[in-house]
Amino acid sequence: APEAVDEMDLIRYVRPSRYAESDRLLPTSYGQFGNLSGGDLVVAVRKWVHEQLSYVSGSSRGTDGAVETLLHRRGVCRDYAHLAIALLRAKDVPARLTAVYAPGLRPMDFHAVAEAYVDGAWHVIDPTGLAPRAGMLRITVGRDSSDTAFLSTVGGSLVLRRLAVTAESDTVLPDDDPRALTVLG
Repeated sequence: APEAVDEMDLIRYVRPSRYAESDRLLPTSYGQFGNLSGGDLVVAVRKWVHEQLSYVSGSSRGTDGAVETLLHRRGVCRDYAHLAIALLRAKDVPARLTAVYAPGLRPMDFHAVAEAYVDGAWHVIDPTGLAPRAGMLRITVGRDSSDTAFLSTVGGSLVLRRLAVTAESDTVLPDDDPRALTVLG
């Protein structure tokens, strides 16, 4: 069944947030994507972000937002997702950060992607292009990574001694067509 959508969610996911500063990227978004809308806009934003950035582990700080990522033109999955989200929101498309487990990622790991609300559904985009979307398992969603932290601590120390995630598929994960709109199951 499709995910129930609350009107307040759509309002929340179209406004600027801490790491997806859509208000500061209005000129960029309108300059790059002109009159595109709906699915065409979503596909174009994914492609543009993918082409503009270089994936470099450790290249960004936890405090970097979409604007900083665009200035430096490099980052990790959360940076790619934040930039895509900000560009979509600048064009009034509700967009959110989605933390997923990505079995198709090598090595398998947690991953950050974006979801855009068009044509009555949340469609996932992975601007990094590192994992097939069909195999992704949604963990949590939020305005940006400030809402989707896997772990938060206040004071003291914490040691993660064990983490186990199991994801099984009866079929081989399909090749991902980044031009196709995909809804997570």
